[in-house]
Amino acid sequence: MARIRILGALLAGLFAVTAAPFAAPANAQISSEGGPIYINSDRTESLERERKVLLIGNVDIQQGDARLRADQVTMVFASKEGGGTSTVGGSFGQIESMTAEGEVFYVTPELKAKGDQGVYVATTDTITMTGNVALMRGRDVAEGEVLKLEIGNRRTTLDGGDGRTRMMIDPDSENGSNG
Repeated sequence: MARIRILGALLAGLFAVTAAPFAAPANAQISSEGGPIYINSDRTESLERERKVLLIGNVDIQQGDARLRADQVTMVFASKEGGGTSTVGGSFGQIESMTAEGEVFYVTPELKAKGDQGVYVATTDTITMTGNVALMRGRDVAEGEVLKLEIGNRRTTLDGGDGRTRMMIDPDSENGSNG
């Protein structure tokens, strides 16, 4: 029983840091630091009527000390007050959701996560990564098929899909010893 409690505490520590980068004000979708979002991609398409921006090919998004890379990212923006739409020359406003597809990597100083797809939904403050998911913090690693982070509730669920979840926890990595 004590071993289960220790494992639970280690899991909580492993996943608790994942919430920190996203527990940010509504204007900070990538990093808890907020600030401008820098985007590079092979191609950008603005779908003004749909309030979407498509980023296609070698997408690299940075905000503060956080970075998101993927093959393609679709950003959906919230409606502006008064029903106005964004224009190419105007402000896009607040991001409502982001869907990253194909070799998705999310990196902060505290963690690294990868998967085939990642979806962030601002209204529920939830991140869901699917397909060959791996979450790494230090030398601790967790793998599965679906990783769901409920940011406000500080709840993390890792599902194995048709298989099982796998974890490797190195208790010595926290204090830096290799004992």
